[in-house]
Amino acid sequence: MRRDLRVSRPTAAGYLNLLVNEGLVAKRRAGRETYYINRPLVELFRESDDNLIG
Repeated sequence: MRRDLRVSRPTAAGYLNLLVNEGLVAKRRAGRETYYINRPLVELFRESDDNLIG
């Protein structure tokens, strides 16, 4: 995806960290990788899944 946006890895990380600082996404590390998680979106998927199951 980084190539599609045509930005460097440090630039992308900088923008993502701004979103973390604003509380819009959460940052999690797993080994050498960093994941940025949109928690409201994840919750929306969970709610949608619950509605389908129950």
